[in-house]
Amino acid sequence: MKFSNSGASVTIYDTNTKKNTVVNGKCEEGEKESLKEIVDGIKCKEIHIDPINDIIVAFINSQKEASRYDFKQEWQTLGKDGDLLHDILCLANNEDNEDTYLIIGVTDDYEVVGVKEWKKSNDIFDFLRSKKFAGGHVPNVELKKVYYKYFKIDVLVIHRSPNVPFFLTEKYKDVGIQIYTRVGDTNTPKTGMANYSVIEKLWKIHFTDEKEN
Repeated sequence: MKFSNSGASVTIYDTNTKKNTVVNGKCEEGEKESLKEIVDGIKCKEIHIDPINDIIVAFINSQKEASRYDFKQEWQTLGKDGDLLHDILCLANNEDNEDTYLIIGVTDDYEVVGVKEWKKSNDIFDFLRSKKFAGGHVPNVELKKVYYKYFKIDVLVIHRSPNVPFFLTEKYKDVGIQIYTRVGDTNTPKTGMANYSVIEKLWKIHFTDEKEN
C-alpha cells in the first residue's frame, strides 16, 4: 500500500492475530511507527475509524476556520484559565444551532501537528459539570479520536441543543456571566457579549423547542 501524500510504503500481511505490518519508504521514523500502529490496530480490530474523520479532514483541508469549527494547536490546561470554557460556550451558542467542533492538534496556520496522547473524556465532562451554568444546562459534548495522515487529533463535538443559550451564573476565571457566541471565525471576546440579534435568535430556539416538547 502506498500513499499519495507520503513516501511511506506499507506491507500488510493477512492475519488478525499478529501485528506484523511492515512500513518502509521515504518517511520519518515517527511516521513509520504511527502508520504501523494505525494499520495494525485496524487489522486486529483494535482501532475503529469514526465517520467523523472525513468531516474533520475536509475542515482541515479547507485551510480556513468558520462558525462551526475552531482549530487549536494543543489543549488548554484545565483549570489554568477560562480559554477552553470560553471556546465551548462560543461554539455551543452558534446562531444556527448546529453541531460544532473544537479541533485539537492544528495550528493557526492550519498545519497539523497532532496530539501526543488522546484526552480522556471524563476530564472534559468533569470540568464542565463543575461549572455553574444557568438553569443547570451543561453543553452536550462528545470527545472523538480522529486521524489526519498519521497524526492523532482530538475533536470535541459540541452537539446542537434546545437549551441554548448557554451561559454561567457565576464568573469562572476570566469568563463572565454574559452570553458568548461565534460569528464566522471569531469568538465573542471574554469581556464582550454576543450581538443582541444573535441572543434573540438563541432564546427563540430555546422557547420554540420548549413548546414543542
